[in-house]
Amino acid sequence: SSRCERWGDVDHWILETDEGGATFVASGSTETVVGEVERCFADALGVACRLKEDSRLIPGGGATYIALARRLRRYAETVPGREQLAIEAFADGLETIPRVLAENAGMDSIDTLLQIVSIQSTENDDTIGLNVLTRQPENMREASIVEPSRVLEQAISGASEATIAVLRIDDVLWAKQEISVPDDVQATLDGTAADRR
Repeated sequence: SSRCERWGDVDHWILETDEGGATFVASGSTETVVGEVERCFADALGVACRLKEDSRLIPGGGATYIALARRLRRYAETVPGREQLAIEAFADGLETIPRVLAENAGMDSIDTLLQIVSIQSTENDDTIGLNVLTRQPENMREASIVEPSRVLEQAISGASEATIAVLRIDDVLWAKQEISVPDDVQATLDGTAADRR
């Protein structure tokens, strides 16, 4: 069977079979528009499938990243030595997501980040993040701005793996920096080279 349904301002043709399958028909003024519609639909379908596997949602708008960074900074104060610097650097890395979100919304990233951190701290509310539509810090759950927890898990996992790889490469490079000087050059440096004139 087929039918036309209006969702918002857009008409959608839906073709269904008795087996419960459905066909998505994309239309647009150009092939580029149709391609973009298909990509968006595929992305939405992917998100729906992942949510079916793991339905946990966390506040979006950078709220969770900022909350984690705040907790890490508090924890860093209890850790002595260079480890404290590493923890603070990781917290800085987490704040990259909300900073980029603010920049992409045409806002000052530093002022926006500081404003959200301040509100989260004073209200003790980890759900405060950036609503890019209103360009204001808001409670993300109340604004229905959420993301799958799996996105955060993959972001942290990927960033951690990349950091470890860079540190391993750095260790290898430092290990290879033992300088070997050819004997004749070393003799010249020592002042014992034979006069070759």
